[in-house]
Amino acid sequence: MICELCGKAIIGKPYRIYVEGAYMTVCESCAKYGKPADSVKPLIGKHVDKVKKTYQDIPEYEIIDNYGQIIRNIREEMGLTQDKFGLKCGIKPSLLAKIEQQRIIPDYQTLRKLETSLKIKLMRQPTSL
Repeated sequence: MICELCGKAIIGKPYRIYVEGAYMTVCESCAKYGKPADSVKPLIGKHVDKVKKTYQDIPEYEIIDNYGQIIRNIREEMGLTQDKFGLKCGIKPSLLAKIEQQRIIPDYQTLRKLETSLKIKLMRQPTSL
């Protein structure tokens, strides 16, 4: 058997440890770099439930036309740079720049952050064709 951390052959009893989010089978000398696998509680169930709940709560929506120009105009009226506005609403300035240039369509959570910070509506009910 080979140690999954150092790559050397395991002589003697292998150890099952938890290191930075991964379970590994390692040699005795590498066992000190992690926690015993049986002492770590998996977080998978909690994380998966939270993600499922988040996606179930997202309604169907359309983004308004010229959303980038509207966001930019209001931001400039507020006297904020992309950096300062990004910090205010929790969006990276580089992402904000792409949104303002309409190179990307922001996801639901980002749109909600923008709507809250700008006090406007950027989403509408989808129109059927």
